[in-house]
Amino acid sequence: MALIYRPSGMALEYAPLALNLYNGCTHGCKYCYAPACLRTAAEKFHQAGVPRNAVLRQLEAEAHKYTDSKDRVLLSFTSDPYQPAEDHYKMTRGAIRILTDHSVPWQVLTKGGVRACRDFDIFIAGGGYFATSLVFTEDSSRREWEPAAASVESRLEAIRQAHEAGIRTWVSVEPVIDPKQALSLIENNSGIVDAWKIGKLNHHPAAAQVDWQKFTDSLVELLPGLPSQYMIKDSLRKYLPPGFEVNTICEPESTKSTIATLF
Repeated sequence: MALIYRPSGMALEYAPLALNLYNGCTHGCKYCYAPACLRTAAEKFHQAGVPRNAVLRQLEAEAHKYTDSKDRVLLSFTSDPYQPAEDHYKMTRGAIRILTDHSVPWQVLTKGGVRACRDFDIFIAGGGYFATSLVFTEDSSRREWEPAAASVESRLEAIRQAHEAGIRTWVSVEPVIDPKQALSLIENNSGIVDAWKIGKLNHHPAAAQVDWQKFTDSLVELLPGLPSQYMIKDSLRKYLPPGFEVNTICEPESTKSTIATLF
């Protein structure tokens, strides 16, 4: 089975290619979809993050197939590439070095906060994009919904450091749980975030407590006046007025010119 794959469903809205390095994730997010997708009990999935068998060796063998691809490989959808296990295994650092060495464009999406900053040398060398998932401004809410993930402050600090280093940044504001916090997050941090990708809470009882039309109306007022680009995911598009631009993010045809060889 190929390691780099084309995601389906809602995941395909975020990235055309993906790569998962770990089995399991210890962040313990209450809305996590991965256990259901992988047909694994949530308790087992959140118990530990373990590298997939021979994952770097397989990536080394596959990477040349995606050299100078116009599509970026995203790390990761079914686990977090900067969960605490990365302190020991350093799978993500190894993977992005391999991708960079083979001139494969890539991006990282994480809730690991400043843990990722130690690898920004490779982000710079490899033209990697740095993204975080963040839906709250209040860390008390984060602790309730994402008990073992990095704090709000840590995630924003990582984005700030990436931005200051010249690394392209984006934030996944999904799943929106508290619309007020989500809107405040977007309004007050667009100076360090190059793009926002926004989607609603799905398949959870709390979703019924949110006025999604009111939230989307607020996005329509807010987003066009900000310096950041944005993408509104399909889950919210039915609430938009006719003709509203849902995606202002333009990826380059090729990232070859931004890739540098590390070795």
